[in-house]
Amino acid sequence: MYSASPLLLSTSATLLAGDRVFVGNQPDDFAVGPLAGPADTVCVLGLGYGGSLRPLLAASPASRITAVDLDPDMVTVTRALFRQHFPGTDFRTQVADASVFLEGSERYDLVVIDIYAGESYPDFVLTEPFWRGVRGAVAPGGTALLNAWGLPEHLRPLTPPSPQHLLAGLLTPLWPHATYLSCRRNMTVVLRDTREDDPAETLRGAEAGRGTRLSPVDEAVLALQRLRLVRAADFRVPADAPAGDTGRAVPRTPEQLDAEMARRWPEMLAEVRAHADAAGADASVVGSREFYRRREVAVPTTLELARHGHPAAALLPNVAAALTFGGDTSLGWYGDWIADEAESLAAEYPEWLTRTALAQALAMAANPLVPEWPWTDRLLKRTSAVTAAS
Repeated sequence: MYSASPLLLSTSATLLAGDRVFVGNQPDDFAVGPLAGPADTVCVLGLGYGGSLRPLLAASPASRITAVDLDPDMVTVTRALFRQHFPGTDFRTQVADASVFLEGSERYDLVVIDIYAGESYPDFVLTEPFWRGVRGAVAPGGTALLNAWGLPEHLRPLTPPSPQHLLAGLLTPLWPHATYLSCRRNMTVVLRDTREDDPAETLRGAEAGRGTRLSPVDEAVLALQRLRLVRAADFRVPADAPAGDTGRAVPRTPEQLDAEMARRWPEMLAEVRAHADAAGADASVVGSREFYRRREVAVPTTLELARHGHPAAALLPNVAAALTFGGDTSLGWYGDWIADEAESLAAEYPEWLTRTALAQALAMAANPLVPEWPWTDRLLKRTSAVTAAS
């Protein structure tokens, strides 16, 4: 699973680091697939640089993976990359259009959808016929995973107009149990026939990954993924979402999504200010970088938001991790706070800590683009305690 040679490949789609499997990027969450159900046979639609492959194999080393990509050059480059640096990873590749490949294909225990045209969704991904094809390619009792990119959690991505809202409307009729794990501007959507919350499900999660020797950080991330899966939020349009056509087209490109973020931003900040006031914090700095730098303001405001289950409770964790991936380590105090308080936060804010706060702190710790944090070891111990207690 690890490379003996120095390697860091960073693109807009993926990160591959030779000394770690999980790097804090969105495809990392695909490790939940083998935790959610059988994964003997896996089909990955959208190979890219292969960022999803090692997380999948970390959770299920014996999986037989078939990766499909439309670009033959990408397939050639990725196979060469893995052959040289990760020769222990075994997977098949197929050059094909994903929507055509599914027609008459064999059925798989796990189907992973990570398809983009440049930085946007191909049109067919946002249509019902494609998802009926995916549904038919999943074996009985199997799982489908979707990397749904769009608006971040703190801006209510399941309310229209957004690609996540459109996808929720397409997928809910096809899968009775659709949940998601959020990671900044991405969601990993988990689609299953049934919601299994019995001892057999817990055992499957405990057994997944055995036989794979992982680093301490990778072990912590995988352990948290099991808990995140159990506490994943429902992937469905909220009951209080605006009804009918909003009059705005669904944003799909980065530019359109950025514009939609800007439109929603003032209302979100007003709600954060109200919660800052309720927490007795200085609401005047909300909306500026000073808010994130002043721990005595950001922490009580965030906990007040979490206490009320407000989506904006994800703002601080998301910004801390996003800045880190941009090379800015000024919010390292956030990871230090979570490393110190994870167990007490788990007792009072279990959903927020599991779904967002602890996941983003671990993403910062796993990020290969920054030096090792002084709080990483403490964070790993707290993560172990939280996951063991749950």
